[in-house]
Amino acid sequence: MHPFSILTLAIFVAGYITARWDLVTRLYELSVFAWDNGVIVRAAQGFALLSIVFVLIFIPVQHLARVEADLHPRSPSLGISAREQLRRRGSF
Repeated sequence: MHPFSILTLAIFVAGYITARWDLVTRLYELSVFAWDNGVIVRAAQGFALLSIVFVLIFIPVQHLARVEADLHPRSPSLGISAREQLRRRGSF
């Protein structure tokens, strides 16, 4: 390799390593700051709250929808869907 190319590559690698190290140290400082100010605990509480809401609302609604779908199955012999009607008319 040409000496200029080696020098250019060395400068690029040194800059890349320095930038990565700077990002790692900033991430560490940010994590310490977040821990000191209770951000981690609040995020965990938010996650727990959203999980509880999911369990209390979404799962029962999904269960009711499954029960209703089993009670009233859609049969192709009963007719065609509105989407299929629109597709056949060329409106969809």
